Formats: sequence, structure tokens, C-alpha cells
Amino acid sequence: MDGYGSETYGEHFAPVYDEWYGADGGLAVTRIGSPDEVADAVAALAGPAGRVLELGVGTGRLALPLADRGLAVTGLDASPAMLDRLRAKPGADRLTLVEGDMAEPAAVATGIADDTFDVVLVGFNTFFNLTSEAAQQSCLGGVAALLAPGGRFVLEGFVPAPEAHDGVTVRDVSIDRVMLNVVAIDEEAQTITGQTIEMTSDGNRFFPYVLRYATPDQLDAMAGAAGLEVADRTEDWRGTAFTDDSPTHVSTWVLP
Repeated sequence: MDGYGSETYGEHFAPVYDEWYGADGGLAVTRIGSPDEVADAVAALAGPAGRVLELGVGTGRLALPLADRGLAVTGLDASPAMLDRLRAKPGADRLTLVEGDMAEPAAVATGIADDTFDVVLVGFNTFFNLTSEAAQQSCLGGVAALLAPGGRFVLEGFVPAPEAHDGVTVRDVSIDRVMLNVVAIDEEAQTITGQTIEMTSDGNRFFPYVLRYATPDQLDAMAGAAGLEVADRTEDWRGTAFTDDSPTHVSTWVLP
């Protein structure tokens, strides 16, 4: 997708993100954890007053509940529009917010804090917004550099479906609006290039996205190359056992 950069997703989706996804995931294609589920799980890993870095913090769907639990939260995002919306929310002054590319989190985060983090979190498929294997590997290297010894990296993502194919799906139909999702899949590159299209009597709006998906095994290999070890994997934030049929996963790696 010509002209697509690290900030493109956020700049297009920021005006509708809270409305569409909200606390329960809303129009998300895959199931995602609620803010309270995520915050409780991360707080248990980080410990009292633990330091948490969220990559792709967006409009604060997870960061604000994390701060509610007494954690010191830093949020990184490449989109100025997402960060502006977060800064306007009550309680955002408790967060340390930084504009930057999560493909190189260490280069950004070490400029804002001398300490390392107890947990680095990337929720709701956000890791796959890194559109190449090289960018994903770079991110994991940066994560390892930012974690305290024994610190955890936690990733929430979908499990790629081998039967997925190019096509159009209907997301929502109402009396004055139709929403479609149009995707093209490149199996060799492991990319999904898509548009969410909102059609109304006032005109159409386009919300582009590009994802580079990876299987749990591929994520384990990349994390291992960065010096991280597998600690846990469940299907969801409630601790459901992960199986070969699980559509999503919450994976945790530890820095020895």
C-alpha cells in the first residue's frame, strides 16, 4: 500500500477508535480482552507500583486502567492523533506518553526514563501492525533491552487461520450505514492489506491497515533470538488453556 507508514493506522482510526472498539472490542474482527481483564493480569505480573511500557498505546484503552491499579505506565505510539485523543482524557496526566515507532522502542524509551520496565505490553493484535519480519524482530530486540531482569513481555494476538483468503465481509448494516471489510492476503509475505469502509448517505470513509501476521511458533523463535524465553501462553486473559484450535493467544516471555 503506497504511502503507508508506522503512523498511518492511528492517524486514520483515531477519530473512530473508541466508538468502534471501546471496552468490549466492539467491531473488532477477533475477540480481545477487556481493559479490566488485561489490567488485572498485567498488574499481577508487574507487582505493586510496577513499571509498564505499552507499545501502541492508542487512545488509552488499556493504559488508563493500568494506571488505575497504581502502575507507572509509559505509552508509546507513532500516531500524534491517537496521543492527542489520549491526552484529552481524564487521568491521562498520570501517564508518560511518547510519540515514536515501536519497531525501535529502546531508542525512544531510554530517552524518557533511566529505569527498565517490569512488563512490556502490546495488546489487541498491535504487534502485527509492524509490517515486516525485520521490524518485528527489531521491536523484540528493543523490548529485551528495556526489560528488567525477570521482566515480562506480554503479547495479545490472533492465531493466523490457514483457510483465510481475499474477500469482502460485512461488518455492520443499519438503516443509514453499511460497513465492509476488504482484505487481500499475501501468504508468502504473511501480510494482510485491508480497508474498513464506512458507507453512508453523506459519503464513504476509508480506514486502511496493513498487518504482518506470525504464528505463535514464529513469535517464539523471534523472541528467542532476542534473548527472551517462553513463560506462558493461554487462549485469553482469563487463563483458558491454549490448544491447536485456539483462535487467539496471550503469550508471555521472560528476560532471564
